[in-house]
Parts: sequence; structure tokens; C-alpha cells
Amino acid sequence: MQSFIKKYSIFLMLYIIFQPVLDAVTGTMMRFNINITFGVLIRMIVMAITVFYILLFLILNRDNKHGFRIMGYFVVLAIVSVINLVVNYKTKTLFVPSLEITTLAKSLYYPIMLLGYFYAFEELAEDRIINRFFPKVVFIAVNIISIIMIVAHFTNTSFSSYSYYKLGESGWFFAANELSAIVSISFPIMIWYALKKINTWSRIYYWLTVVVAIYSALLIGTKGSLLAIIFGICMAILATAIQFFQNGGQRKFKAGIAAMLVITLGGIFAAYPAMAVSRTAELHSDMIKYKKKQAKTKKGITKDQKKYVETNKTVSYLFSGRTVYFENAAHNFSKATPAQKAFGMGYATNFKKVKQAKLVEMDYVDIFFQFGFIGTIVYLAPLAYCLIYLIGAFLRKFKYMWSFKWAMLVASVAVGFGMALMTGHVIEAPSVSIYFVTILSYAMLNARIFLRTGEDPYTIDVEE
Repeated sequence: MQSFIKKYSIFLMLYIIFQPVLDAVTGTMMRFNINITFGVLIRMIVMAITVFYILLFLILNRDNKHGFRIMGYFVVLAIVSVINLVVNYKTKTLFVPSLEITTLAKSLYYPIMLLGYFYAFEELAEDRIINRFFPKVVFIAVNIISIIMIVAHFTNTSFSSYSYYKLGESGWFFAANELSAIVSISFPIMIWYALKKINTWSRIYYWLTVVVAIYSALLIGTKGSLLAIIFGICMAILATAIQFFQNGGQRKFKAGIAAMLVITLGGIFAAYPAMAVSRTAELHSDMIKYKKKQAKTKKGITKDQKKYVETNKTVSYLFSGRTVYFENAAHNFSKATPAQKAFGMGYATNFKKVKQAKLVEMDYVDIFFQFGFIGTIVYLAPLAYCLIYLIGAFLRKFKYMWSFKWAMLVASVAVGFGMALMTGHVIEAPSVSIYFVTILSYAMLNARIFLRTGEDPYTIDVEE
């Protein structure tokens, strides 16, 4: 059994590399109208095996108190989930079992995989196997995404990120928002890996892969990926500057790294006018003007379009109409039964036709409407615990937080939590949450060791 624990821990590491392949295959199948969601099927199978892995790990670990808490949490989560289904089956105007069960299964992916990866890291950290896999696997996965994006771009086979405007590209990946979130969350880890590998200028080719990743990410044309890339590079510049003054050695080399980062950032700003994301900002302004003009005609505009037009221009651009969906969902929630308010309204609150089902696409908001007051507390408890723990570690060990490892982990975790609010498709999207929980688990393991021993676990880093 211990052999299975070790082998499956290694599998979970290597599993990250195959994520872009799963998504590209799924996107290609959807292009040919094949409705079998290949990626979801594989991920659900892995999730089921991971449940068995967690139970086995807890049994072999023999920490009864810890194991009881973990199993107690999942029992409570399972009860809340069942109550959610039963309440909505009896209450909703239109209850579609396939939609409700699939959505719930996707939602359960994050807590199961978060714990699974934490135990995998714990297992692999003992003999430093972890150094051979993380963050290298994330680095490789992002490079695979870059290659697919560039090949799709030059063969003119990409999906459009914004099909209405025919702007932006998502390569062979079907969902641009999910792709944007993946690249955004993973990008700081890619920077960390590249900068640690560039110990001499003869290895500058590692940074060229980062530049290619930036180019492919900017092809997507979403605001989130642009802001995340800028934030990641700025954090790297700040970390380099602090290292320059904290450490006496290699100052000339650190200055060179800082110059490389600044030039990269300058290149992004110089290229901005030619990016799809700059064009979407212009089209947003043009659309608002057009809708306002149309509102004065006999034809007029719909109620939702009116809400969108009347929203603050900057807010409506940043949230891309999500405020309108929020108002509609909030209205449905206000009319919900007490049981639904406590345990949620399931998928997309209440709708009379499947075509009318709309998510707000802001994860925390969608989770609240899906699980209600009680369900949300239970569902988000692991994330809240991780966030509070990591903030505590960051503040207590602040002066040590400016190595590339810590600075980029902080950046990645911050981007993950931020994008869950701004663009959604992070916590409840298995194709994205796999990256988020991996990085979060790694950060938690490092923080736990740091706070327990008082020493930064330098042995858990990029393999030299």
C-alpha cells in the first residue's frame, strides 16, 4: 500500500503536464460537435481515485485526530451536497439532473484535489523527489499551451476568444476565460522556474520560453491574462530589487536580471496598442455609445442591455456584464425558499429554460448562490483556512518572502484568489482549479514547514 501512495503521488505530479493535452483534445472534439466531454470524464476518474488515495494516506499515517477532522469535513460536505440536490429537486421550476449533478461534481473537484496534492507533496518532500517535479511540471504545461497556441495561430485554426467581435484567440482550447485563468495563475511559477535556472547568461533560453508564453497569452485577448502577466513581472522586479540590497553577492548579475525583467515589461506596454485586448476596450466603449443611441429609437433595448448601459463604464468593462447577471441571480435568490437560501439554489439559480440558465461567472458569487449561506461556509472552509494561514506566514516571515520562490508563490496564489472574483472559472472549473490547488498545496507545505521549524525549507525548491 505504501508503494501505491508513492507511485500515485508521482502520478499526481506528472498529471499536471497532461492538462493542456486533455483541454486541447476536448476543444477539438467540441469543434467537430462531439459532445462527449473527454477532459471532464478523465478528471472525474482521477478525482475518484484520489478519494481512495486520501483515505489510504490517512489510514497509513495513523494520525487519528487529524484523520478524523479531514473525514469529518468531507462527510459534512457530502451531507450539504445531498441536501442541496434534494431541496432543489423539490423546489426549482426546472430541475435538470444532468446539469445539477455535473455542476456539483465539478465543484467537489477543488477540495478533493487540494488535499490530495498536499499529501502528495508531503510524501515526495521526504526524499526530495518533489524537486524533480515541481515547479518543472507547471513550466512544461505552460510551454505546451504556448506551443498549441502558436501552432493554432499560424495555421489559422484557433477558436475566437470573443466570437461576437472575432477578436482574440484561444488556440485549440474551447473556453478562452478558462485558458486565460490557467495561464495567469501559472505564469508566476514559470517566472520562478526560469529565473532560478538562469544562473549564467548562457542559459538565457529559459527566459525566451517565458517571452513565448507572454506572446501566446496575449493572443487570448482577455483583460485578466494581461493584468496577471504585468503583476507577475512586477513582483519579480520587486523581488530582484530586494535581493539586490539584502544579499551582497552577485549584484551585477541581479542588476542584469532586473534589466531583463524591465525590458520585458516595457515590451508588453509597447505592444499593447496592437493587442486584441486593447481593441476589446475600444469596442466596449463603442458598444455602450451604440446601445445608448439605440435606446432612444422605437426599437429600444432589452432590460438586461439597459442595466449594462447604466452600469459604471469602468465596472462594466472590468466585469464584462457580470454585474447584470449578478442582479438577475440576486433577484432569484431573494425569492428563494428558506431551505434554498440556507443550502443554495444549485446550478444558475432558477430558470424556466436551459437556454436562460446563466452563471454570474464570479466564483465566490456563483458559489454563494449555488450552495447558500450554510453550504458556502462549508464549501469554502478549506480555501479560507489556506488563505488565512498563508497571510499569517507572509506577515510573520515577511523579510524572507522575497526569494523568487516565495515572491512568485505569493503572486500566483494572489492571482488565483483575485481571478476567482474578477473573471471566475477558477475554483469550480476543474481544468483551472487543478493548477490553483497544486500551487496552493505547495505554498501551504512550505509555509507549514517554515512556521513549524523556523527555517525556510530551502531543500524544497527548483532543482539545481
